[in-house]
Amino acid sequence: MSKIPFFSFLIAAFMVSACSINQPASRLKGYQHVLKDTVGWDRDVLKDGLIHYTYEGEYVPFQSSQRVDVLLIDLGKNALIFDDSLPNDSLSARAGRYEGALAAVNGTYYEIVKTAEGDSLFSSFFKQGGQISTSVTVPEDHRLFWKHEGAFYYDQAQGEWNIVYGDAERYNQLPAANALSGSPMLIYDHDPVGETFAKTQDGPLDSLDYEHPDRHQGVRHPRTALAITDDNHLLLITVDGRRRETAGMSAKELTQFIARYFKPKHALNIDGGGSTTMWIKGSSSPNGVVNYPTDNKQYDHFGQRRIRNGIIVTDQ
Repeated sequence: MSKIPFFSFLIAAFMVSACSINQPASRLKGYQHVLKDTVGWDRDVLKDGLIHYTYEGEYVPFQSSQRVDVLLIDLGKNALIFDDSLPNDSLSARAGRYEGALAAVNGTYYEIVKTAEGDSLFSSFFKQGGQISTSVTVPEDHRLFWKHEGAFYYDQAQGEWNIVYGDAERYNQLPAANALSGSPMLIYDHDPVGETFAKTQDGPLDSLDYEHPDRHQGVRHPRTALAITDDNHLLLITVDGRRRETAGMSAKELTQFIARYFKPKHALNIDGGGSTTMWIKGSSSPNGVVNYPTDNKQYDHFGQRRIRNGIIVTDQ
């Protein structure tokens, strides 16, 4: 057997190493521009067309510590499942029902109102696989009526997805196979409308009913949002809160934060607070949850809430 010269071996080893180093960069091709300012951010390329960004630390404009997780999804290379299956369970349990699940976030607001006659009224819209699970049925004068200002729809077969303004009638008529509502709209056609959703009050916000939109969206909470970039990539966003380590954001602050770093065409706030959860397959977290849900009042990954529905990312 002939011997390989040591110099040639070093060159070969260097080439293998270089290919290994450059591999993530090659998988970023076409996505480098999405994050407009990389200072303070970590990035993990999970697979082609699926990138996890993390911001953790002091955010000077808000004079607070923040933890933000963002999943960039190329829907030409990945697909979505809208999951409203029973029983209601944690996000990690929901994702575990799908063999090909890669990542997930929580879904819509979950309030169900019972009338005196025993009927159920819903504040949110959810449609999965062509079937409407819940339509918006709360009346216009109801305290929860504000919770469906916009909707995200997705249809893999048609190659269509978007965020739109709407109401119960429009959502019921959406031809897309999947859709869910949320509120407030944060950014619409690059206009940061979420900055002014919560109105200034004469008195303290905590004197208002908890579900009052100015209180609900005017103070800091954990948040979950969806956004669509100019090149039609989807962003799933979670913001942790209610802790010293991460303060959370108001709707105005979330709008400003998203606009600064991602400049999306549209962005929509969905259910947050204790429901805010992001799960990623193969993450270093013991249960796959990468953010810090709040229901156990501990700064760990185990405070998941049983959520009404979620969005699951899979291979196409």
